[in-house]
Amino acid sequence: MLCPPKGDGGERCSPIARRSIRGWTRSVQAEEVSMRNSLTALILGLSLGGAGAAMAPLSYAAELDNNPGVTAEEQIREILSEAVNEYRTGRFNQAAARLADALALNPENRLIYEFYLAIGHAKFIRMSERAELTEVMKEVLRRHNVYQRELRQSEDYIRLLISKLDERQDTRFTDERQRFVATRELVAIGPIAIPHLIKHLVDNREDRLRVYCRVVITQMGYRAVVPLMEALKAEDSRLVAAIAVSLADIQDPRALPPLQNLVDHHEDETVRRVAANAIQQIAQVNGLAGRLDSGATLYFKEALRYFRDGDQVRDETVANEALMWRMDGNDLTYERVPAYAWNELIAEQLLFDGASAYTDTQAFYPLLATVLAAQMTEVEERLNIARERITEPNRSYLTTAALEERQQAVELLEDRIIAFGATHLYRGIQQAIVSERYDVAARMMALLRDPRLAHAERLLPSKGEGLMAGKAGTVLVAALDHPDKRVAYHAAITLAHLDPKLEFFNAEKVVPNLAQAVGEWAMKVVLVVDPDYRSRNAARNALQSQGFFVITAADGFEARARLAETPVKDAIVIAGDLIPTLRDEWGRTIEVPEQTAAGLIAALKADRRTANTPIFLSLPENPELAVAVENELGDQVSGVVRRPYDAVELEGTINLVLGDAELPETNRRAREQVALEAATALASVDPQNKSQFALEPALDALIATISHRADALRIQALRAIAHTAAPSRINQITDVYQELDSAGQLDGKDDVRIAFLYAIGNVDATTEAAVEIIAAAMQHASREVQRAAHTAAGHGGTPSSAVLLRYQQQQRLDVRSPGAGN
Repeated sequence: MLCPPKGDGGERCSPIARRSIRGWTRSVQAEEVSMRNSLTALILGLSLGGAGAAMAPLSYAAELDNNPGVTAEEQIREILSEAVNEYRTGRFNQAAARLADALALNPENRLIYEFYLAIGHAKFIRMSERAELTEVMKEVLRRHNVYQRELRQSEDYIRLLISKLDERQDTRFTDERQRFVATRELVAIGPIAIPHLIKHLVDNREDRLRVYCRVVITQMGYRAVVPLMEALKAEDSRLVAAIAVSLADIQDPRALPPLQNLVDHHEDETVRRVAANAIQQIAQVNGLAGRLDSGATLYFKEALRYFRDGDQVRDETVANEALMWRMDGNDLTYERVPAYAWNELIAEQLLFDGASAYTDTQAFYPLLATVLAAQMTEVEERLNIARERITEPNRSYLTTAALEERQQAVELLEDRIIAFGATHLYRGIQQAIVSERYDVAARMMALLRDPRLAHAERLLPSKGEGLMAGKAGTVLVAALDHPDKRVAYHAAITLAHLDPKLEFFNAEKVVPNLAQAVGEWAMKVVLVVDPDYRSRNAARNALQSQGFFVITAADGFEARARLAETPVKDAIVIAGDLIPTLRDEWGRTIEVPEQTAAGLIAALKADRRTANTPIFLSLPENPELAVAVENELGDQVSGVVRRPYDAVELEGTINLVLGDAELPETNRRAREQVALEAATALASVDPQNKSQFALEPALDALIATISHRADALRIQALRAIAHTAAPSRINQITDVYQELDSAGQLDGKDDVRIAFLYAIGNVDATTEAAVEIIAAAMQHASREVQRAAHTAAGHGGTPSSAVLLRYQQQQRLDVRSPGAGN
């Protein structure tokens, strides 16, 4: 309250204070219509008392705050009242001064929030339009928004709103008006209200409330889909059916994979029928009737969409507030994750769900390996940028500390990726290249530099076979011809490290690629941003023919991502007709600077990494449009180039600006890393390293050694056995291991255990005993043993779907919240 109540031991209000209070009250009365349009004010029961009555604090604050107002609060309220009176009498400078006085007392944001609701949105706008009040009202709005965000995160507030959906005791409002208010506020709160709302979907004691909660979920629309998809895993069949009905109401096709899973696998006939009806309704609305894919294909395509991270996915990240969901029994909970990792974590969840439901589908595993590699690559690239940053970012998950936390959490993902085996890794590289995630492809190629993991002799195509889909390693030799030099270089580096006896297809291109990569330190790197893939390819070919290293991007968002990768760019070419592609749920363009050429140019100039990088404008082929673009943006760039691209003209324009200037140190370090890796690969090629000796005749002696000899001999014998790769001896190896392990003779002997795992992985890791040994070792206390177990699984070739799913589910890392900056 604005004045202390009588009898509390404090002084009674002065006449001036009483007039101020009455003035604020009359102001509130005058704005009653506006107040009733203020949904939050209405639902929280803000007092609209008659003349002379003090305005009570929000009923919500009274319900939840056991220590209402103190003297400081009363003083702040009185000053705010005076500011309103000054405004009403036309003394705008004095009103601004009183508001500034109130803010100088550092009030709780709650008080400013209540003040905003008390004057109403309409009056707030009118006050803000006065030049004298503009700046101070901005601060009022900022504090209001801060508290509103905090309020909407409160579980008590959400429960209060839900109770108002069927509240019949408040005589001030009709039932329909109150429900409307509560519904709108719950919709504004968004996904975090879903766990509370779905609890009422199966409450037979409150039929009206159940219906109203369903209405709220439906109106929340596409923002509710992701949590509802996870909620379909509930144990209560009635709840599952109710959620399926809500998804049918929303009609979003993203829900099709888990709904189809219910149809295919749920034990309850009612649930299956409801899910089938939901699928039919969603398919009909989205034009998919009669041509729906299988459940496995639906999961795969949806995961691939999230991995590729287009405009729609970026919009979903914002709408879903970067939240990941988990259903435990009938309780739905969420965790906030780093926004940049949300799409990959969603893809991971979809792939695990799909692989668990459709166990015979091998296609999930290459993409899952790629998604895990992407999680590692993403945080590493962002951490490299953060360590060079001189100012703190405006997002907590982008701080160096948060990124280091996440890097530490995801580093174990490398073990899980290796455990997929060579075939899935090769096919994962193919997925990464097709998706234009070249950084991920390069990371996965680096893992395949282990000859015993790559199985080059078996999986690479020979010269006679050529490029053939039947050989998983075809993607690696085909990558030698890829137009993106980063892909070609890393393919050559990997093949040089493998150096198989097999004369594989395209082998003659390895050394020339490496030779070019070794000289990479002298090459200049150009980033080309163009929405037309034909223009991107033309620019790449033109520039590469003149000796440039070229990186391409389809839009401004991808361009910013490419800036996170190495090598660092010396010049940037931006299409002048770059157009917005990111849209909201109604199809309207969302204003983001990176979506237009002008906005992207401004963003790049504001970025410390590219502030001094020459930017060139690529003009459209249409002459009139080209003139308009050049007139608008020509003075903001270092030069212009015309389409269709001419290689000589393009080179001349860029080199005219770049000249012979010495390259930045960061550029040089990045390129020297590429050159170093290429030189190391060349050094690894040893024509003399081709053995003519067969170890098979010594197998019996070696097997006997691992049973009865000292540890040093046992380790060397196991390594020799591994190099024979004789599957017929695997049972003897696993029998000895199990005998020694059960007798405790391997306790504290991690080096011996690791040698056994090395032998098992190279001889045959697919037998029942081998799988049990590897699975147990994956959970060993020693980090080195864990790594050896994952490597053994990968060396063993391609495990069956059941075995691979067992490994991945058992070893799945919960890397959702690390690095979120919560």
